Amino acid sequence: MAENIQESITQEVKVTAEEDAVSTTEIISINDSKKSTWELLSQYRAAILWSAFMGLGAINWGMDVLLSNGVISVPSFQKDFGYMFQNAYIISASWQIAFNTASSIGGFFGAIGSGYLADRMGKRITLAVGCVVSIGAVFIQIFAGQPGTLLAGKLINGLSLGCFLTIPSSFAAEICPVEVRGLTTSGVQLFIGIGQLAANLILKGTGTLDSTLAYKIPFALQFIFPVLLLLGLPFCPESPWFLVRKRRTNYATEVLQKLGYAAPLQTLGKISKTITTEEQKANSTSYLDCFRGSDLRRTEIAMGIFSVAQLSGVVFVVGYSSYFFEQAGLSASTSFSMSVGVSVLGLVGVVCSWFLINRTGRRSATLVGMSILTVLLFLIAILDILPATRGGNTGPVYGQVACIIAFAFIYLSTIGPIGFALFAEISSSRLRSRTVGLGIVVQNLFGVLMNIVVPLLINPDAANLKGKIGFIFGGTALVSVVWVYFRIPETAHRSFEELDYLFERRVSARKFKDVVVG
Repeated sequence: MAENIQESITQEVKVTAEEDAVSTTEIISINDSKKSTWELLSQYRAAILWSAFMGLGAINWGMDVLLSNGVISVPSFQKDFGYMFQNAYIISASWQIAFNTASSIGGFFGAIGSGYLADRMGKRITLAVGCVVSIGAVFIQIFAGQPGTLLAGKLINGLSLGCFLTIPSSFAAEICPVEVRGLTTSGVQLFIGIGQLAANLILKGTGTLDSTLAYKIPFALQFIFPVLLLLGLPFCPESPWFLVRKRRTNYATEVLQKLGYAAPLQTLGKISKTITTEEQKANSTSYLDCFRGSDLRRTEIAMGIFSVAQLSGVVFVVGYSSYFFEQAGLSASTSFSMSVGVSVLGLVGVVCSWFLINRTGRRSATLVGMSILTVLLFLIAILDILPATRGGNTGPVYGQVACIIAFAFIYLSTIGPIGFALFAEISSSRLRSRTVGLGIVVQNLFGVLMNIVVPLLINPDAANLKGKIGFIFGGTALVSVVWVYFRIPETAHRSFEELDYLFERRVSARKFKDVVVG
């Protein structure tokens, strides 16, 4: 009896997929576009909540980035993992670089591996594997007694961090309808910001402790979200796109219904049609497929958007914000508090991006945002060459501080979160996990590069460029603006089938928005 029901459903799906010129799903999408944001949030609340749940792992990514830098300045950490130099314990430059880049190196392989596993085992199991790896890696960091052991823990933890960024974005893109897809995929940036803010607050609370708890407590708190994920994943739905590829149509229908879709059978038909069309072109998937045919352009965009984000100089401006606050004459404690304020403002920026992402679109918000960031970078550099100390004139330095605050807000209301939305929806459905993984690979590669290059450019014992480094990043940001103009298409309000059509016909990025697919 169950087999007959499944066969009946499958036949209905095929009929829906192959015979409808304008599918019921498209009609539903049109109706959705007429609804208010609150109505959509109410209807698809299950899909949104599960997307948010999967994104909890990104909090660990945000925490790790700042904890890696922050614990190096903790006295008890310096004593346990450093050496005596001029009557004080310090962490050698080589170990600093190793500690700061280990997670990014691990994240490189974690992103590649999670993209592969997600296609084989599904996103739930892949994320669960990442959580187990994370818990093991945190144990190693807590009980490490030598720098080499701690470094190994950070490298292993990086594997899970790559997974924590790769899976949530692609999962949200596949379980949410077009009209809320941008909100949920960009939400990953919000969780990263929460993690960074939490790390700042944790270090402020524990950094002055005299015992090893000063750095072990921050490490131990990274247990929280992997454990929460492991407890909730058994109840989390799998991506209906993955289920259809595995021919589990019954379960996929149930999942779509639970996620809030008004007509799950018709939606399933649309998914089936898209997957069938892609499978007719290629029966297997590999990372090499990401660089073939129309997928090459899609992979370029997914990887390019994260390159643009890093070339905007966000590591230099936001990561070294406390440096400029101290230059303005603020105490170390006040500078730290100002940095926390910048983190909070960044979270407000991410929330603001939710109002921009659908109204103005991905392309427009990215282009305008990058243009403003470019101007701010050049302003920081120009203000740095003005005399700031003659006659007590601190105006230029305070001007730099204002530019930094504005930069943090603009970045996190445009290119930051929108990048996560764009790279998750730009790829073809059969290569989504792999393409998203490649995007995270680029981010981790830049993480390694920036953690090596920026200190060499800004430190007094190296190039000592200070704010003049803004000229360098202003130049890279300007080039990025040109790339965004010619290469980033508008994907808002487009179904995955429509995006397939536009990429297959090589429609110019500037014309994406105006082409009617029907």
